[in-house]
Amino acid sequence: MKAKPLFLTDLLLLITFVPSSVTGFILHWAGHQNSHELWHNWAVAHIISILFLTTLVAIHIYGHWGWYKSLLKNGIKNKSRVTVVLSALMLGVAGTGIVVLFRHKWPNTGLGLWHYVLGIIITAVVLGHFIKRHRILIKGLKANRKK
Repeated sequence: MKAKPLFLTDLLLLITFVPSSVTGFILHWAGHQNSHELWHNWAVAHIISILFLTTLVAIHIYGHWGWYKSLLKNGIKNKSRVTVVLSALMLGVAGTGIVVLFRHKWPNTGLGLWHYVLGIIITAVVLGHFIKRHRILIKGLKANRKK
């Protein structure tokens, strides 16, 4: 994948990550209220934002597939620990989210709580990942603005 589409994907990932996280936190809060309608509306918003995010994550992984192949082939040495942890967390959040989504009785169970806790952790790791790479994103914005 060329640099410009990867840059665009990375930028869109950041943009879609925000509503995905925010709706997840609000959804958890709504689960403690006495309104199923409130919870349901935030669940729909969270699922829609997650669908956009998941699509972009898939494109991002595809664009960086060489990195993942070399990780499997050569191991973790010389790899970004944050990126490795982020990838593992993404699998955990996605996995628990899929089970919770299709098992409607599970949002208020231990697995739903694990999904929420992993969501908090991945939010912190994504922020660290962004902070480490924000200069690259800014440089890309400036380069694309000049064209």
